[in-house]
Amino acid sequence: MSPTSLFDETRSLFHTLKQWSETLHAELGVTAAMRGALELILLGGSATVPEMGRSRGVSRQHIQQQVDVLLERGFVERQDNPAHKRSSMIALTDKGRALIQNMRAEELNALSRMQVGVSDNAWLEAAQVLSAWRAALQRDTAARL
Repeated sequence: MSPTSLFDETRSLFHTLKQWSETLHAELGVTAAMRGALELILLGGSATVPEMGRSRGVSRQHIQQQVDVLLERGFVERQDNPAHKRSSMIALTDKGRALIQNMRAEELNALSRMQVGVSDNAWLEAAQVLSAWRAALQRDTAARL
Protein backbone atom coordinates (compact mmCIF):
# COMPACT_ATOMS: atom_id res chain seq x y z
CA MET A 1 0.00 0.00 0.00
CA SER A 2 1.25 3.47 -0.91
CA PRO A 3 1.53 6.37 1.54
CA THR A 4 -0.22 8.54 -1.04
CA SER A 5 -3.65 8.15 0.56
CA LEU A 6 -2.20 9.09 3.96
CA PHE A 7 -0.57 12.19 2.48
CA ASP A 8 -3.74 13.16 0.59
CA GLU A 9 -5.76 12.85 3.79
CA THR A 10 -3.14 14.78 5.76
CA ARG A 11 -3.27 17.67 3.29
CA SER A 12 -7.07 17.67 3.44
CA LEU A 13 -6.96 17.58 7.23
CA PHE A 14 -4.49 20.49 7.30
CA HIS A 15 -6.82 22.65 5.19
CA THR A 16 -9.86 21.61 7.22
CA LEU A 17 -8.05 22.43 10.47
CA LYS A 18 -7.15 25.85 9.08
CA GLN A 19 -10.75 26.58 8.16
CA TRP A 20 -12.06 25.20 11.46
CA SER A 21 -9.58 27.28 13.48
CA GLU A 22 -10.37 30.47 11.61
CA THR A 23 -14.11 29.86 12.05
CA LEU A 24 -13.76 28.99 15.76
CA HIS A 25 -11.69 32.12 16.43
CA ALA A 26 -13.34 34.45 13.88
CA GLU A 27 -14.17 37.10 16.48
CA LEU A 28 -10.47 37.41 17.40
CA GLY A 29 -9.33 38.38 13.92
CA VAL A 30 -6.42 35.94 14.16
CA THR A 31 -5.70 33.88 11.07
CA ALA A 32 -4.50 30.29 11.25
CA ALA A 33 -1.06 31.51 10.13
CA MET A 34 -0.88 34.05 12.95
CA ARG A 35 -2.10 31.40 15.39
CA GLY A 36 0.65 29.11 14.16
CA ALA A 37 3.31 31.75 14.77
CA LEU A 38 2.00 32.39 18.28
CA GLU A 39 1.94 28.67 19.05
CA LEU A 40 5.45 28.20 17.66
CA ILE A 41 6.78 30.78 20.12
CA LEU A 42 4.67 29.43 22.97
CA LEU A 43 6.00 25.90 22.52
CA GLY A 44 9.54 26.66 21.35
CA GLY A 45 10.39 29.96 22.97
CA SER A 46 11.50 33.18 21.36
CA ALA A 47 13.07 32.89 17.92
CA THR A 48 14.16 34.98 14.98
CA VAL A 49 11.88 35.29 11.97
CA PRO A 50 14.24 33.18 9.80
CA GLU A 51 14.36 30.47 12.49
CA MET A 52 10.57 30.44 12.64
CA GLY A 53 10.35 30.14 8.86
CA ARG A 54 12.79 27.22 8.78
CA SER A 55 10.99 25.37 11.56
CA ARG A 56 7.65 25.73 9.73
CA GLY A 57 9.06 25.07 6.27
CA VAL A 58 7.81 28.41 4.97
CA SER A 59 9.53 31.52 3.74
CA ARG A 60 10.95 34.15 6.03
CA GLN A 61 8.71 36.66 4.24
CA HIS A 62 5.58 34.67 5.12
CA ILE A 63 6.53 34.60 8.79
CA GLN A 64 7.50 38.28 8.69
CA GLN A 65 4.00 39.19 7.46
CA GLN A 66 2.44 37.35 10.41
CA VAL A 67 4.91 38.81 12.91
CA ASP A 68 4.31 42.36 11.63
CA VAL A 69 0.57 42.07 12.35
CA LEU A 70 1.20 40.41 15.71
CA LEU A 71 3.63 43.22 16.63
CA GLU A 72 1.04 45.86 15.68
CA ARG A 73 -1.54 44.18 17.88
CA GLY A 74 0.83 43.82 20.83
CA PHE A 75 0.85 40.01 20.86
CA VAL A 76 4.60 39.70 20.28
CA GLU A 77 7.60 41.91 20.85
CA ARG A 78 11.12 42.25 19.54
CA GLN A 79 13.96 41.44 21.90
CA ASP A 80 17.68 41.89 21.49
CA ASN A 81 19.46 38.96 19.90
CA PRO A 82 22.97 38.64 21.31
CA ALA A 83 23.93 36.37 18.40
CA HIS A 84 22.88 38.79 15.66
CA LYS A 85 22.40 42.57 15.76
CA ARG A 86 20.00 42.83 12.82
CA SER A 87 17.79 39.80 13.48
CA SER A 88 15.74 40.38 16.63
CA MET A 89 14.26 37.62 18.71
CA ILE A 90 10.46 37.54 18.59
CA ALA A 91 8.81 36.74 21.91
CA LEU A 92 5.27 36.59 23.22
CA THR A 93 3.96 39.47 25.28
CA ASP A 94 1.72 38.67 28.24
CA LYS A 95 -1.21 39.61 26.00
CA GLY A 96 -0.02 37.22 23.27
CA ARG A 97 0.63 34.39 25.74
CA ALA A 98 -2.88 34.76 27.17
CA LEU A 99 -4.36 34.85 23.65
CA ILE A 100 -2.71 31.66 22.39
CA GLN A 101 -3.30 29.81 25.65
CA ASN A 102 -6.99 30.77 25.53
CA MET A 103 -7.23 29.75 21.88
CA ARG A 104 -5.69 26.36 22.60
CA ALA A 105 -8.02 25.84 25.57
CA GLU A 106 -11.06 26.75 23.44
CA GLU A 107 -9.92 24.34 20.72
CA LEU A 108 -9.40 21.52 23.21
CA ASN A 109 -12.83 22.16 24.67
CA ALA A 110 -14.46 22.10 21.21
CA LEU A 111 -12.53 18.97 20.17
CA SER A 112 -13.46 17.14 23.37
CA ARG A 113 -17.15 17.52 22.47
CA MET A 114 -16.72 15.95 19.03
CA GLN A 115 -17.67 12.35 18.43
CA VAL A 116 -14.90 11.00 16.21
CA GLY A 117 -15.38 7.28 16.76
CA VAL A 118 -11.78 6.15 17.21
CA SER A 119 -10.05 4.76 20.25
CA ASP A 120 -7.36 6.52 22.27
CA ASN A 121 -4.93 3.90 20.96
CA ALA A 122 -5.85 4.82 17.37
CA TRP A 123 -5.09 8.48 18.13
CA LEU A 124 -1.68 7.52 19.49
CA GLU A 125 -0.87 5.25 16.54
CA ALA A 126 -1.94 7.91 14.04
CA ALA A 127 0.28 10.50 15.73
CA GLN A 128 3.21 8.05 15.70
CA VAL A 129 2.75 7.30 12.00
CA LEU A 130 2.60 10.98 11.09
CA SER A 131 5.63 11.74 13.25
CA ALA A 132 7.64 8.94 11.65
CA TRP A 133 6.79 10.16 8.14
CA ARG A 134 7.59 13.77 9.06
CA ALA A 135 11.01 12.73 10.40
CA ALA A 136 11.74 10.62 7.31
CA LEU A 137 10.76 13.45 4.98
CA GLN A 138 12.90 15.92 6.94
CA ARG A 139 15.90 13.59 6.69
CA ASP A 140 15.35 13.17 2.95
CA THR A 141 15.02 16.92 2.47
CA ALA A 142 18.23 17.56 4.42
CA ALA A 143 20.08 14.96 2.37
CA ARG A 144 19.02 16.70 -0.84
CA LEU A 145 20.24 20.14 0.25
